[in-house]
Amino acid sequence: MEMVRFRLDAIAALGTGEGDGFVRAEAAALHGRKVIEAIGFACLVAIENGAATVPRSAKGQWNAESIFKDLQSKGLDVLPSPSVLRRTTAEEAASGAEIVVDGQPERRLTHKELAAIYRELHVWLHEPNPYVHLDSSAFYARKSEALWADLGRLALFMERHAISIHGKAFFCTLRDSHDGKTKVVLLERECL
Repeated sequence: MEMVRFRLDAIAALGTGEGDGFVRAEAAALHGRKVIEAIGFACLVAIENGAATVPRSAKGQWNAESIFKDLQSKGLDVLPSPSVLRRTTAEEAASGAEIVVDGQPERRLTHKELAAIYRELHVWLHEPNPYVHLDSSAFYARKSEALWADLGRLALFMERHAISIHGKAFFCTLRDSHDGKTKVVLLERECL
């Protein structure tokens, strides 16, 4: 998750940086693809920790879209879920919990949405064909708005999230509000 944070920070810097917009967008797209690949790997780690095994067909895979398809075909719909930790309400505290993981559904992305973003980012990794785009500025003008919107969605998706499988859950914050560090903690029912 520290690498995801590093890449998302690089994307943010590229988005506001100086220099050629096309070149900055290409670099941001590369980091975006690697963030999605890391999300695929995070799903595999969650499966390994929750189910004690990772599908053999996914272990050596590096392509995020292939990882998501493989997991879905096996009924393993594991994905980070954008969430925040908050103190319980008086009503919730009656169950003995002190902290609640509160989902943020408006920030969620599905396997299908992640795969679509992954594919769309891929077009930035090749030189624009001069028979289709007269120059890079035309390509940038046509594709940049969607690129930066997709990268923003990825950042919100990963900023703070929970991930669980078979009763084991983890919470991650890319920037802890107290010390700014990236943290992943095991959630235990009796602690919540």
